[in-house]
Amino acid sequence: MRYVRFFVLLALVAPAASAAEIAVLKSADSPAWRPAIDSLRRSAAAHTVTEYDLRGDRAEADRVITSLKGKAAVLVTVGPLAAQAAKEVAPEIPQVFCMVQDPARLGLVGTPNVTGVAFSIPIKNQLAAFRLVNPRGVKIGVVYNDANAGRLVEEGQKAAPVVRLSIVARPVASEKEVPEALRALLKGAEAVDALWIPPDPILLGDESRRYLLAETLKTGKPVYSFSATLVAEGALVSNGPDLASIGDEAGDLVNRIAGGEKGKIEILIPRAELVVNKKIADKLKIEIPADALRAANKVL
Repeated sequence: MRYVRFFVLLALVAPAASAAEIAVLKSADSPAWRPAIDSLRRSAAAHTVTEYDLRGDRAEADRVITSLKGKAAVLVTVGPLAAQAAKEVAPEIPQVFCMVQDPARLGLVGTPNVTGVAFSIPIKNQLAAFRLVNPRGVKIGVVYNDANAGRLVEEGQKAAPVVRLSIVARPVASEKEVPEALRALLKGAEAVDALWIPPDPILLGDESRRYLLAETLKTGKPVYSFSATLVAEGALVSNGPDLASIGDEAGDLVNRIAGGEKGKIEILIPRAELVVNKKIADKLKIEIPADALRAANKVL
């Protein structure tokens, strides 16, 4: 009997599994992604989480990822640049991606040691929500980088007629080309009723993001987006994945991997949310239908 008690005591006082080193690799330091990262930190609070800003630079990404070999137990990659670099430079380290619009195109789906959280809802649903909030905004402009959001924009152009919208697209190769592309959409023969900001890192840096929001407001045009953070900063509406939900799901994957789970782990799906900025609507003299306000998860 004494032996039984001894072994029970050992089980009770045995130390918990030690905290793992989790590296969060941010393609860029975008405030729009902050809710997801903060949620991830809460979900994975048992581990040591360190953030690295790759500054949109592939060379910097390679340097940082190489330095983490043999140190990090799990890499959480935020955005396409980080996800692709991690897959290529450190395939031996378990990886959890998020904020990647098209993971299949980057070879992240079905890749050993790689799982993640989806960053999309059906684009037709997103456009329908924009139309619900602003019924008069039927011509939507979008600035985007083809490598980052090309497939999403293509899907949007195919889906737009179904909800009686049209999309005018202006591709850019770099952040420097954003102002000229935006001017072409806001003025002249191709002037649009609203601007759509997709989840493209080129558009989410501080300078580009603030420029897009400020210039559209000056011309009396609303901004549609995927992020509640952008709505808080001045966009009219967002319909997209709940960023806190993305962080929760990523944290769950981190905990499972750090806890020793092996084999293929499925890609998780976050919640969607509709957020409306009533103050911006009033400033732009846009009357939001009562049905849209009732459907919104949040009204600012």
